[in-house]
Amino acid sequence: MPFHNWGFLYLGTGSEDPATDRAVIDTGGLTTTVVAVPDHGSAVRVAQELVAAGAQSIELCGGFGPKVVAEVAAALEGKVPVGGVTYGVESVHALAALFPRDE
Repeated sequence: MPFHNWGFLYLGTGSEDPATDRAVIDTGGLTTTVVAVPDHGSAVRVAQELVAAGAQSIELCGGFGPKVVAEVAAALEGKVPVGGVTYGVESVHALAALFPRDE
């Protein structure tokens, strides 16, 4: 089956509703669903929903970090590839300032 559907999750400011704060882009036979989630915990649930709806891969923004990417991958049980945007070491301090951790 050719690649034709994927999802991208990004970390919002905390008040997003993933059911409505999303965009679906259909172009060239590829459907991209971009979803804002309010917190790390929502990423797993939304990724599962996207896969159930036909997403063939999931990518997470760099604000989540590798721990959440691993949690999403584990929850999806190998059904689809899961990736995460990464930042170079020169960006770590600026990224941490944008996405402080409460954990």
